[in-house]
Amino acid sequence: MTDQQRQISVQDAFAQGMSHYEGGRLKQAVGLFSEIVRVAPQHAHAHHMLGLVAFQTGQFDPAVNAVGQAVRLQPENVNFLTNFTEILRGAGQLEQAREIGKRAVRLAPGHAAAHSNLGLVHYDLKDLALAQAAQERALALAPEFDRALNNLGSIARDNSDRDQAATWYRQALRINPASSETANNLISVLIEAERIAEARTVAQAHLERAPRDAELHRNFGRIFMLENDLDKAENAFRNAISLNADKAENFVGLSQVLFEKNHPKLALIEAEQALRLDPDNAAACHQTAIIKAHLGDVETAKSLYQKAMDLKPDLTASRLALGHLALEQGDFDTARAHFKTAEDSADDALSAQIALARLDKITKDSPVFQALEAALPEAKSMLPQKATAFHYALGDCYEKLKRHDEAFAQFETGARIKRSLVSYDPADTDRLTDDLIATFDADMIERLRGSAITSAKPIFVLGMPRSGTTLTESILDAHPDVVGAGELNDLQNLFGRLDNGQSNVPQALRTMSDDVLSRRAEDYIQVLSGHAPDAAHVVDKMPANFQQIGLIHSLMPNARIIHISRDPLDICLSCYTRLFERSQLHSYDQVELGRYFNNYVRVMNHWQTTLPAGAFHSIRYEALVDDIDTVARGMIDFCGLEWNPACLEFHSGQRRVRTASVQQVRQPLYTSSKAKWRKYENHLQPLIETIGNNRISF
Repeated sequence: MTDQQRQISVQDAFAQGMSHYEGGRLKQAVGLFSEIVRVAPQHAHAHHMLGLVAFQTGQFDPAVNAVGQAVRLQPENVNFLTNFTEILRGAGQLEQAREIGKRAVRLAPGHAAAHSNLGLVHYDLKDLALAQAAQERALALAPEFDRALNNLGSIARDNSDRDQAATWYRQALRINPASSETANNLISVLIEAERIAEARTVAQAHLERAPRDAELHRNFGRIFMLENDLDKAENAFRNAISLNADKAENFVGLSQVLFEKNHPKLALIEAEQALRLDPDNAAACHQTAIIKAHLGDVETAKSLYQKAMDLKPDLTASRLALGHLALEQGDFDTARAHFKTAEDSADDALSAQIALARLDKITKDSPVFQALEAALPEAKSMLPQKATAFHYALGDCYEKLKRHDEAFAQFETGARIKRSLVSYDPADTDRLTDDLIATFDADMIERLRGSAITSAKPIFVLGMPRSGTTLTESILDAHPDVVGAGELNDLQNLFGRLDNGQSNVPQALRTMSDDVLSRRAEDYIQVLSGHAPDAAHVVDKMPANFQQIGLIHSLMPNARIIHISRDPLDICLSCYTRLFERSQLHSYDQVELGRYFNNYVRVMNHWQTTLPAGAFHSIRYEALVDDIDTVARGMIDFCGLEWNPACLEFHSGQRRVRTASVQQVRQPLYTSSKAKWRKYENHLQPLIETIGNNRISF
């Protein structure tokens, strides 16, 4: 073959390779380009194309080698240099990418893509001013260069100018409506700006163009999360994973949904998968930390929050979470320091101010109170979740200032918004109460006793939420033989699981064999031992376990059950004026709250008449705060423990407290919460009428 024949053959082969490449047939293209560089190793364009294919398929080292060879063969080819800049950037070789990018713009100062790619390198090197200037040069050279517009949007977004970022992204989309990158960037910045309706509109429009865009489905998941539609959010994140199972953020989103659905162990599996995919993903670190903290692994949670902040210094959520952990552990100074740092550095300082309002002494001149009050006109435009937290925080401030009418107005507004976000049917509670009473008759009690276990480790503290259960647990926890484990869902999870994923103890018990009953009871003891392996007794302070007293007494006869009651209107007022995380869904409407209380009274009266005397020990909150010594001694004696004076110093402990009572239990006993409802009596008529004369008489 003559040189001319070989040259023609190479040219034909290259043309065929380009045809395959442009048609998406990358394997055939690579075969031809590889054969060309074998027979004609000086063919720079074939090396270049091999590098582009490698880059597009995520093979960074081969891409760098191939395009690097093309550049060595034609060192002044600006297209090669421009693409080499982007490939080096993708491979993380930023300094070399910057040098190549500078060479490209020196050789061809009128080449828009060269300026834009150099700008991306500056962006990755965190030099936003140089990055912006480079993209502006590209845009001046090519006014319809959509990639430069997109990049300017990302720079504005990093500069916290979300409105300008959205403007740039919209301009880029007008030029190239099919760009998934730009569409998802616009959706993301609209979500960050809390412009959810606009984000949804853009997402729905782009879905028609790109139904298999994994990032788009993830963004739908984020939108549904903010709209509190958890089922749709879960479906969207699962769609994203099915389309791209290598992206950590997809698993983070699914974990967030599962956690909000109160499935923390399932949520942890997905969060840890995200970390396996990308150990340096700040969002994955943060999400895993949230769940670890919830499950009691505080030290791991702290280290993950810190890692998240190291990776992304502006991740205020991790800073706030560390503050809340410190608050739960009674370290108020550390908590305040975290919240103040978050307030100073946050793109949105409101969350930090809400947290500070819980800690700071509030006067009319308090900066945090003044900041919250000044934000009141903006509340209607806040996302519902944020607006809810804001109204409760401002209500707390007004209450501390004894401006009770203004306080109640804020609590009522917050409750109304929160109620719109939760799915709760009070009739379900009525039916559950009927089922509990019908199921736990003398025959069921006798049957359960046949499967009983002997452990005396559990102490149950139960009653209505906000009745004094945290105070009672703290007194017990101060005893050297007792450890308080907080509010545990394990009893409900072990004995209430149904095949459809829901939980209902009466229904589950009716199909549970005697062997399974014993095994589940033993599993529960193992759970308690996991919280405190060496403790003689562990306290489960889940208030709603009042529904399970018959189960506990029958299956764990050596466990101790302490029931605490309180004035019904004080209990219900305290519930209504507190924002709970993922529970107490009955608390945001006065009539529904009253119905829940009435069901509590029905169940407790049933246990009183069905179970033998001494099955549980009842105390009253008002008696406890009036005469703590006598009531605490009786409680300790009921638990079979020797009296210890440390029980009266419960407020000095450093254990973690994870309820709305987190600050109260760090203080000596006070009586100011007795008959507190009188201050709000004029606002509580629906509640008063619903409860009527219902109350616990024992």
